[in-house]
Amino acid sequence: MTDQEHLASETISDALRRGRKRLTSTRSATPGLDAEVLLRHVLGIDRTTLFVRLPEPIAADALAAYDDLLEERARDIPVAYLTGEREFMGLDFEVGPGVLVPRPETELLVSWAVSWLRERQQEPVTVVDVGTGSGAIAIGLAAAMGPDWRGRIIASDISPDALSVAARNRARFDPHQYIAVVHGSLLSWLQDPVGLILANLPYLRPEQITASPSLTAEPRSALDGGADGLDLIRQLIADAPRVLAGGGAIGLEIDPSQRDRVIDLARRAFPASDVQVLRDLAGLDRHVTIQTRSTS
Repeated sequence: MTDQEHLASETISDALRRGRKRLTSTRSATPGLDAEVLLRHVLGIDRTTLFVRLPEPIAADALAAYDDLLEERARDIPVAYLTGEREFMGLDFEVGPGVLVPRPETELLVSWAVSWLRERQQEPVTVVDVGTGSGAIAIGLAAAMGPDWRGRIIASDISPDALSVAARNRARFDPHQYIAVVHGSLLSWLQDPVGLILANLPYLRPEQITASPSLTAEPRSALDGGADGLDLIRQLIADAPRVLAGGGAIGLEIDPSQRDRVIDLARRAFPASDVQVLRDLAGLDRHVTIQTRSTS
């Protein structure tokens, strides 16, 4: 049987099995899932349809495209970059090499922000998502708050490439026009007081990045937080008292090892605040929240 005849006789099930085997020999932490997602992407079908169609033959051009994606994944290119999207808060966000791939643990920060805002449902709160990247936090928050919310969200980033992606995601998922996209570094561009600051800033140390092959394709500027991982977080917390309204709050994503240092930074900047730590689904200290006292 020639190679062409072999390809023509391969079923979707065969392709999936071969894809799993190919990625098992790579550094992928989820080879089976990666193979499945890439195959569904090539075929343009959902998971249920994939399993219904497993016995069917796969077209040669689809199989060739699938094999190309498997080889790119074997070179540590994130699945999200290969498919061009990543699910976050139930929405399929456009992503690409210029932005960090949204992680499931960041959904916890959005959920906390939703709860905080719903306790102030009738207040016209302004929220700033610092370092928005793909816009996942800002857009996920806007979608969760719904059309009756009275607030607004400003999504800022220093990267023009990231802001372009965020703007395209906003066009798809922000029907209520809650979100403004702003080019700026941290809080330096902000003059008026805001009620809530959210930030998933670069917080990894250089050695953490180089030790993780899965991070090599993502933008270094979205990962590297300096020698201790806290360069940008430290700057943001130091400047936050200038723009955070009384009774306002801050939510920050961190590396679990930074817990005590970030708590100390928060209490120095906001001595009378309530500082809490949120754990992710793995039980790791993933977010620090700062709730300040109202001035009224």
